[in-house]
Amino acid sequence: MRIRMGLLQVLWVCGIAVATAMPVAAAGPEAGASNGAASQTGATPVDASRATDAQGDVAPSPDTSAVATPDGVALRFMDRPIVTFHGTVAGATPAVRAARAQAVLESLPPGAFDAPVDLLRGSLSGVSGIAFRLQDRILFALTPDDLAPGDARSLDAAAADVRARLQVAFAARREQLHWPTILRGVALSALATGVLALLVLGVGRMRARLEKKLQETLEKRVLQRTARTFDWTGSAVHLVHQIVQIGAVCLALAFAYLYLIFVLLQFPASQPLAGRLSDFLWSLVDRFGLGVASAIPGVMTVIVIFLLTRALQSLINNIFDAVQTGRLAIPGMHPETAGATRRVVSVGVWVLAITFAYPYMPGAQSDVFKGLSVLLGLMVTIGSSGIVNQLMSGMVVIYSRALKKGDLVSIGDATGVVLGVDALSVKILNQAREELTIPNAVVVASTVRNYSAQGPQQGVAISTTLTIGYDAPWRQVHAMLLEAARETPQVAAHPEPYVLQRALSDFYAEYEVFATLRDPSTRFAAVSALHENIQDVFNRYGVQIMSPHFEEQPESPLVIRPEHWHPAPAPAPSAASARAAPPAPQEQGEAHGR
Repeated sequence: MRIRMGLLQVLWVCGIAVATAMPVAAAGPEAGASNGAASQTGATPVDASRATDAQGDVAPSPDTSAVATPDGVALRFMDRPIVTFHGTVAGATPAVRAARAQAVLESLPPGAFDAPVDLLRGSLSGVSGIAFRLQDRILFALTPDDLAPGDARSLDAAAADVRARLQVAFAARREQLHWPTILRGVALSALATGVLALLVLGVGRMRARLEKKLQETLEKRVLQRTARTFDWTGSAVHLVHQIVQIGAVCLALAFAYLYLIFVLLQFPASQPLAGRLSDFLWSLVDRFGLGVASAIPGVMTVIVIFLLTRALQSLINNIFDAVQTGRLAIPGMHPETAGATRRVVSVGVWVLAITFAYPYMPGAQSDVFKGLSVLLGLMVTIGSSGIVNQLMSGMVVIYSRALKKGDLVSIGDATGVVLGVDALSVKILNQAREELTIPNAVVVASTVRNYSAQGPQQGVAISTTLTIGYDAPWRQVHAMLLEAARETPQVAAHPEPYVLQRALSDFYAEYEVFATLRDPSTRFAAVSALHENIQDVFNRYGVQIMSPHFEEQPESPLVIRPEHWHPAPAPAPSAASARAAPPAPQEQGEAHGR
């Protein structure tokens, strides 16, 4: 009898080792009887080293060791976590132990899942453990090395948790094999499929109605007010269609996701997967909600900063508008430069506002936001050299007050009225009604002649140069030039026109007549009228204007008599404007206008 009990104890301990080393067949009837007796009576576990043979000697035991590893291997059954192995037992690594336990669980017959799970305590080479037995099969063993680092539970408490998980998994396996459960799941899944189809159909109809409603609202409320010069109905309708389409697809996908969770919940084998899908959905909702809640203080701070900046911008606009219109005088600030200074100050204020608000913007600390900032900074650094040059040149043009809108100026070989002075260029309109755009850098590098700057105070003078031969009395030439200037409608009476003799060349004397304009903007017409009057006056007095480079004096003066001034198709003047011409002396010369 003593020998038989020793053999039973050895077989019981070997069962613990075999459960962690390899799948085993059902124990013999003797071992099963002794194991059942031990589990039912709660007998004290017996150390295998104390088992003796028939002669009372210590029985030999295999060389086993339990070594904990940092990474464990989880055992799952019916997609439910059962236990995580960390230790190595009898040379079997956690991965081998998990694979063997999985094979044992998968090989259980359907009727075995109704039986309770028994716990058997034993020790092997000084390492105690608890084996899990179902009927006559050893499932696996749990040792203290299987507890995760930092786990404060005892081995008994951990074993109780593992047995509870096994019972839950076995209950799910029983339900999975129960035909009423399968039929109920199939029926509910079919019902859910019909509901999903109805929901998707409803989403499609709602999409069409919503798109039509938004299109009508857009046409009535927005397009009638804004599409006066440009019809952007097609673009607006396309945008509304895309927005509604994306919303409908997202809603349909949400319904499909909920449908998948519901269907998976109807079958015990897929309930853990449904739980993970549900947890993922709720984690997204929680993350989104927490993100929105955490972003509210930053958004409120950004709104406050922008509102204060807008109020400050309004104050700045009022001040500079008053300076520009002359209602307010600020030392060092001129009405001509008030507009440009306002733009510079406004840009600086908004740059400071964005700098202050940047850390509080949602997503400002994300990698995407940082990468975009670096990209924009790189683009500005590489491509801003020319722009910065134009901007600095524009500041020189504006603050030097060389020209302003409405001035008649000459920049290089371009002459016209200034249409605008921008940050990058100056636009002028020439006499041919052509709009010329001159970069600010070119303006700074050129000589700017402003014919309108001194006009309101001192008037703007025009002049033209004329060369006449030495045989014409210079006093007569002066008088004729002054008469031609007085007859020009655009010339002011005060100050009076005057004539200068610019040079005494080899063949002729050079005369220049100066006159002041009433309106600087009529310069082109005034110069043309002055040239016309000079020709008429010289013709009336018989003084010829021709090239002084001649070989001999002509027999008669080359002039046009007044009665021949208006040949067809030139219109004839009125009788009151006709004047008699005095005798015509002979003179030679050349006219030059500027």
